[in-house]
Amino acid sequence: MKPVMQYMDFRKFLKDFYLERKPYGFSFREFSKLAGYSSPVFLKLVIENKANLSEIGTERVANAVGLTGTDAEYFRILVSMNQSKSAKQKKSLFQELRSIAKSNKVKIVGEDQYDYYESWISPTLREALPHMAKAKASEVADKLTFKASAAEIRKSVQVLLNAGFLAENADGTFSQTDQKITTGDLEIPSLAVRDMHRQMGELALEALENVPVEDRDISGLTLGIPENALPRIRSEIADFRRRIANIVTESPDTDRVYRLNVQFFPLTKKLSSAVEGGAT
Repeated sequence: MKPVMQYMDFRKFLKDFYLERKPYGFSFREFSKLAGYSSPVFLKLVIENKANLSEIGTERVANAVGLTGTDAEYFRILVSMNQSKSAKQKKSLFQELRSIAKSNKVKIVGEDQYDYYESWISPTLREALPHMAKAKASEVADKLTFKASAAEIRKSVQVLLNAGFLAENADGTFSQTDQKITTGDLEIPSLAVRDMHRQMGELALEALENVPVEDRDISGLTLGIPENALPRIRSEIADFRRRIANIVTESPDTDRVYRLNVQFFPLTKKLSSAVEGGAT
């Protein structure tokens, strides 16, 4: 099976450990006993995400699967990250995992996508650079509507090249590759996507003040809706995004890079219709 540093889910690591040994008579009862648990199905429940590991339990399991040194430390942090409920803590722990993996010359699954979504500059440059002549980072920064430093431009270009989302041509220009950008079922890139949405929302606020009306469209509706209309509305929003994408792909030309933000969220909790006498 793969080394632990190639995993981003400790439950998947434990499942693979078990399945590799199962043909040789290894059972969950034996696995749990090996880790010091009296319940014969405890680790089965952990793998199925129906139970968590305590700090002591993490040490027991690490020992049971033969992890030592930096591998054991990676496993400890991975367990903490997977079980944490805080997005901020998850991101901090992810950086610790990256540091350990890097020192051991291991590339973590999903880190290219994480870096891509970490800054609004990367997706902007992925769309813009293939349509620009060779330029210095400072010149590229001057083409952006919102402030970015030359250092940030260089960092994002490197992220795009490392991830295979752009290819550099012999003349110093860039081409967009066919590499698909997706987070799949990876947890950490999805956390970075939340930050991307946040950044793009903040840029929309800046656009409201600093971008001429004729160059933007910012509008909204406040609606009272029945609960059963929500799936249909979400479907309509998805269809709308697809129609916009189809319009864009009708021409190979790009004159500017735009961002389309679509937000639809509740302003109230569920309203009870059973209350008599109106609001009080």
